[in-house]
Amino acid sequence: MVKRIAAFLMTSLLVTGFLLAQSGTTHLMGTVTAVKPDTVTIKMEDGKTEMVMLEKTTKYTKDDKPAKDTDLKIGDNVMINAKMDTKMKMYTANEVMLGAKDTKGKAEPGKK
Repeated sequence: MVKRIAAFLMTSLLVTGFLLAQSGTTHLMGTVTAVKPDTVTIKMEDGKTEMVMLEKTTKYTKDDKPAKDTDLKIGDNVMINAKMDTKMKMYTANEVMLGAKDTKGKAEPGKK
């Protein structure tokens, strides 16, 4: 009984930690319109343009594999996990996922 309670409490703490780690993160999805060494500008799905700061700690992935900042090109579809830098009043990218596509309302290939 004590082991079950301890396991439940540990699981609850882990889940809470993961949820808190994600708090404050914004997901920006769109097409790259400009790339500079320290920023990327994307045209989001709603038509708005957003400039996002890139840092040395920003992680890049493509097809769930590590990528480099040099892989980021104009015209790429991206999803960026970012936090708002209240001092600069701009988003700062934690992760840039290259090749992200919007799948809302689209059937998967081979399925009807």
